[in-house]
Amino acid sequence: MKRMFCLLLSLTLLLSACGTGPAKTETGAAEPETTTAAENEVIAVTEPSSNLEKPKDFGLVYVPAYGFNPYSCTCITNRPVLSLVYEGLFVLSGQFEAEPVLCDSFAVSEDGKHYVFTICADAVFSDGSPVTAADAAASLEAARDSAYYGTRFSRVAAIEAKDQKTLLITLYSPYENLPLLLDVPIVQASTVQENRPIGSGPYVFASDALVRSRSWWQDRSAPVEYSRITLSAARNPTEIRDSFEFGATSLVCADLNSPTAVGYRCDFELWDCPTTTMQYIGFNCAAGMFVNREFRAGVTHIIDRSAITTSIFKGFAKAACLPCSPESRLYDQNLAEAYQYDRIAFSAAKAKANISPDYVGTLLVCSADPKRVETAHRIAEMLSEAGVRIEVSSVDYETYQYRLLAGQFDCFIGETRLSASFDLSEFFKPYGALSYGGIQSGAMTELCAAALENSGNCYDLYRNVMEQGYFCPLLFKSYAVMANRGAISSLQPAVDNVFHLSGGRTLSDASTSYEILTAQETEPAETASTEP
Repeated sequence: MKRMFCLLLSLTLLLSACGTGPAKTETGAAEPETTTAAENEVIAVTEPSSNLEKPKDFGLVYVPAYGFNPYSCTCITNRPVLSLVYEGLFVLSGQFEAEPVLCDSFAVSEDGKHYVFTICADAVFSDGSPVTAADAAASLEAARDSAYYGTRFSRVAAIEAKDQKTLLITLYSPYENLPLLLDVPIVQASTVQENRPIGSGPYVFASDALVRSRSWWQDRSAPVEYSRITLSAARNPTEIRDSFEFGATSLVCADLNSPTAVGYRCDFELWDCPTTTMQYIGFNCAAGMFVNREFRAGVTHIIDRSAITTSIFKGFAKAACLPCSPESRLYDQNLAEAYQYDRIAFSAAKAKANISPDYVGTLLVCSADPKRVETAHRIAEMLSEAGVRIEVSSVDYETYQYRLLAGQFDCFIGETRLSASFDLSEFFKPYGALSYGGIQSGAMTELCAAALENSGNCYDLYRNVMEQGYFCPLLFKSYAVMANRGAISSLQPAVDNVFHLSGGRTLSDASTSYEILTAQETEPAETASTEP
């Protein structure tokens, strides 16, 4: 969604460059980024002029320390460059729908465990060589071994090329929406470990710039109307800001709510970019204040999520009553309404719990993230106003992790980057990365598997999460894309892809789902190589 603000509107935005701490991984516990002092400057964004003149040049900024290998790069600042150089079998839209790019067609076995993908016959890399199934297999294997993409492949048993254009993926268990996980950049197999692998996108690396690829195989306009894009190096958030405000940078993608931030004061156009990063309240279900199921399940009714997303996250987050982005078709609005703000419903749940008025609960939060700390205090205020005494305990990351594992909390503020299929398995399976407070459950693990097998089962999964009070979703964060006025004529930022470009095809254009594939069709070829 594009946002426009008038000149009189004062808004402090925080631009994240790249976290210098460990990266957040899909469905894994989110680790904090290193905190830097934010400069509280005022940002004025004017209404767009109807007579904008297109700038003569276009540039992007990047942080050299993170490089351009799409599997190892965890820097938000660098990833717009990647979305111009690389393409995946699929790309995700802003509504979390898979759209085919390098995939011409695919079929699924009747048991849902075997997927066969056919690569587009005319797809070629920037050096003119064809994109093959072996390239796709090598790329997906590299992604499977990476911190950025790795956990989404937990149900994948094998990835193998059957022939030049046919890729077979075998799963341990049925998965209806596997294409949602295959927006992984595909590179030439022999370059998969290089800092600048060869891709098939509309641009190619050329020293300190990107230039239009002469071999781009898609018969359509590139997402940027420039034949050359200057690449400017920056070492830290301040240099990134200066490059955007005074230098050659024309567009920046940022997490405006990251601890690593600087203030901006300039005139630009602004777009939302959806993410799968969920912030939530976790509970200690084994001991303490929230051992009562009805009481912890009732907490959702005392949380004013809109107040949090507006005042704390400045609108760069979507309030969510279910553990799924509201932008996704998996989000059932009717179900969500049953868990919205409702003081009467919370009072009823509190009365049944019969909590001692002398008991003071502990709300644990990691001090490395100021936004999470502010959210914790706001939630404590909401509970206090409703007669529940909660004390915020803000601790460093190591202490936070120790206390989570030791169960030394009544509730906590958590944050994690889920997959685009919103797999919740890590909350409930034994030794799951998000299984804190005694919420491991075989029954819930089975519900997670059923939801992945058939998305129609998401309703039951989400209802059980909320009714049992295993955790309480708060919001899904958004990134921001800022661009100089007139530099971009059309932009539709999507999940992990600023320059969203699918060619206008939908999943139904490529899907032949649940065809009954023969044993011969699903049997891997002995000579097919998936090694880079």
